[in-house]
Amino acid sequence: MLKFLINIIFIGLTLTSCKYTGQKKVQDKQQKNIRNTPKILICSGNSGNDFKNFLKDNHIESVKFINDAQFLDPNKPFTFNEKLLREEVHRSFPNKNDTGMAYIDIEAPYLEYLINEPPTSENFKKSLQLFLDVLAFVKNERPQAQIGYYYIPFTNYWDRSDKFYEKHKSIRDIIIKSDVLFPSIYIFYNNLNFNLENVSYLEDNTKEVIKIAKLYNKKVFPLIMSRYHPSNKSLGNERIDESNFRTYVNTIMKTRYNGFSIDGLILWNFDDYSYRTNEPKITREFAKSRMNFNTFYDNYITELLTIMIKEK
Repeated sequence: MLKFLINIIFIGLTLTSCKYTGQKKVQDKQQKNIRNTPKILICSGNSGNDFKNFLKDNHIESVKFINDAQFLDPNKPFTFNEKLLREEVHRSFPNKNDTGMAYIDIEAPYLEYLINEPPTSENFKKSLQLFLDVLAFVKNERPQAQIGYYYIPFTNYWDRSDKFYEKHKSIRDIIIKSDVLFPSIYIFYNNLNFNLENVSYLEDNTKEVIKIAKLYNKKVFPLIMSRYHPSNKSLGNERIDESNFRTYVNTIMKTRYNGFSIDGLILWNFDDYSYRTNEPKITREFAKSRMNFNTFYDNYITELLTIMIKEK
């Protein structure tokens, strides 16, 4: 009788333990899924109230930017104008204690020097110092904001080699001192088949930026565009169709490195600027809509963000 009771108690404890273990596995999986659900963010020129309400209702954060054209003097290489940079920072963040995220956009020729020249070259050294000085200035002006650099860490369509991705080591000081990372993963080609030409490119670069972000304990928010990159002379600025845009978003969202995903995905779009400067493909699209441009623009970006929300 005693042996029978002991067996019953043992079976009960085993079942309870199995039930607890099963529940814990489900909870751990749920928590992991929550951690790995990327945020949706926007960086655009939209300003309509309905659009702002859409962002608020869907908890979509706006990302600011700090534009090098406003504070770099082409006649004084490797330097920046403090007064103009301060004004540019204040445009994005009017108040000292403003929070939120912003990327600093410093491109040609300094970004190219960081990518293409050896760390021993003077162009590289001076460019690195410029990036560090501008970053320190911006962070001092807005200490509560989360600041990083556009296109850091680097991505690549053609050269997806270890040698290329290890370039992060030469700019480690920039990455360490950045609050967040803003690589870009844009679409350049669709000559024959969107998936064949782009899916592996998206997966490879997404894995690498996650890998680098984890190495430096940073959050990473890649920028994407809803149009083909303007460097492509035939396709540039054409709208990526809905099916391919879904593939674009879904591939980046679902890609993992050691179980980790990106922290968020930023839709970058300034069609309002392209429209004001009469970019042909965008002005033709608008002309077909027969809408007020602001309404047309708000509807377009809202549709894209809705797709991104569904692909999370």
